[in-house]
Amino acid sequence: MDNSTEQAEPPAVSRRYTVERSCLRCHKRKVRCNRAMPCSTCLQAKTLCRYPGPERTKRRSHRPKVIPRLEELERVKSLTKKNPTRPAAPTEGVLVKEGASTRYINEVLLSRVLVEERDLQLAMSNPTTTNRSQRSRCSSLSGFNGLISNPLLSVDITSLYPPRGQAGQLWQVYLNNVDVLLKLLHIPTTQPAVFAAINNPSQVPPDLSALLFSIYFAALTSLRLGDTHIMSDEERQRALQGFQRGLEVSLHMASFLDSPTITYLQAMSIYLLCYRNHNGSRSGWTLNGMLIRTAQWMGLHRDGETFGLSPLDCEVRRRLWYQVIGSDARVAEDHGLSTSGFGGFCDTKLPLNVDDRDLSPEMETAPASKLRWTEMTIFLVTAEMNQALQQVSRLSVTVRNGNEKMLSLEQLLESIKSRINDKYLRHCDPNIPIQKSALLLGRVLMGKLEVLVRQQYLRGLSAEESAARATENTLSLACDTIEIGNELKTNELLSNFHWLFSTYTQYHLLKYALWHLCVRPGDHGADRAWEVVDTSFSLVENPSWPSPGLKWNVLRKLREKALDIWYAFAQPPNVRSDSTAPDTTGVLLDDSSILTLGDGMAWDLDSTCFPNLGPSDFWYTG
Repeated sequence: MDNSTEQAEPPAVSRRYTVERSCLRCHKRKVRCNRAMPCSTCLQAKTLCRYPGPERTKRRSHRPKVIPRLEELERVKSLTKKNPTRPAAPTEGVLVKEGASTRYINEVLLSRVLVEERDLQLAMSNPTTTNRSQRSRCSSLSGFNGLISNPLLSVDITSLYPPRGQAGQLWQVYLNNVDVLLKLLHIPTTQPAVFAAINNPSQVPPDLSALLFSIYFAALTSLRLGDTHIMSDEERQRALQGFQRGLEVSLHMASFLDSPTITYLQAMSIYLLCYRNHNGSRSGWTLNGMLIRTAQWMGLHRDGETFGLSPLDCEVRRRLWYQVIGSDARVAEDHGLSTSGFGGFCDTKLPLNVDDRDLSPEMETAPASKLRWTEMTIFLVTAEMNQALQQVSRLSVTVRNGNEKMLSLEQLLESIKSRINDKYLRHCDPNIPIQKSALLLGRVLMGKLEVLVRQQYLRGLSAEESAARATENTLSLACDTIEIGNELKTNELLSNFHWLFSTYTQYHLLKYALWHLCVRPGDHGADRAWEVVDTSFSLVENPSWPSPGLKWNVLRKLREKALDIWYAFAQPPNVRSDSTAPDTTGVLLDDSSILTLGDGMAWDLDSTCFPNLGPSDFWYTG
């Protein structure tokens, strides 16, 4: 045979079958296909052109370099038990059995992981796998026991009030630690009523009584353990139970469920904001459902201007409505639910960016929003970012060309970031604690939104393609955002607000970071990601912090899985010393908790994972 023939390059591989129909993409979009290879439509869209049929040429794999390495690790028996079949992607959520009961979860990524990793369902339903350290703040505040049943039982409600001096101190603590974050009350009109009630507790109407008890409850919740300038830690625990009892009795005395008032709703909203600090159980979800239905019954989802209400009344109702839906979305995320309890028509405007002193009962015309820092700024940053997420969520599920959709999402993201910076964040002084909180909070929310938008590029891809396109820039952005969230929880300048920020866990960003560490353990940013993950876990599992709830068990299991993959990737053939391994403090690693690679590792970030987002995926989660 001629040598020149032997050395010639082999001919290009051609398609082995005659094209008799449109390519898969044109067929799905129902557009005309010229049946070329690639066709003109796919060529113009710069996308892969594929045709049906068993004889098509096999495409070159675009898997990342780490994938072959992971395949070699299949010889490690503890990491190579594959499931023979993969369950279908959940489209309607998943039911997790809890004894004789069931639990519904429809948060997109969490439900997908729970379907593919059956042992995580046990972690989700087993309270014993939560951080086993005793949490001092979660003692016996188990939720309302008497709101539906009769809580009176010959209770003298005046005996539940604190002494006058202590009540005055608690009110001041509320103003310093809670009101600046929550801003539900119009202090110039509320404060006289509060002190009148403190001076004459026997003459307090039931709705104001409920508000007082919620204020006292919130003030004590905001005090750090060991801060005994008002009362000792032991006395505080008894007082918290007494204030919760007083709130129940007050609500029941005036038939709150049948005759609610704005003051009652304010009391419940304040209480439920603090409730998460003491109890992460499902009772919070139930109580929030009751609250949002009551708010809807009172018409808070309709703007007060529609009904000719005064500017002050309009503002009070707006603040209350946005707190109610925000609280509902927040507790939904705790329990793996991706939608809030209210999905109907709403035309309630955002509250004005003004200080309380800019509003009065006598005014007939509303003031203009201020282009500066006000007492409402931090509240509005959260409310506007929540609306922004809803916009992104709606746009992400529209049936449009992928490039067009991503262009729209990118433009929307830039518009949101510009608006939030111009209206609010550029006016924040980082030397002032509450303004620094708003600045960090805004950065956390915008970073989280940007990560969510970037994940839309992975929609519709297989597990292999998702891993190949997972960028280190997105991982870096997720880590940056988690670190800013951690600063909110640890910065000493913000210590008055740690009681609230410590209850917000970066569920979504941590899930993304752990997914990335599983599919691309050798990325340059992996070491930094592990540091961020380890720091977050050590903070959340601090015994003095509020319990993260059962959902945290899933993240702990995912972290164990990522650690297994990291060890397998990093150690063979030369086992690395313990000093080079990620910190595993607080992680339970034993034979029963080792998860598997292979088919069980295919958490493809397709349409069942990230894009169908709701307010619960976003309303400040830390």
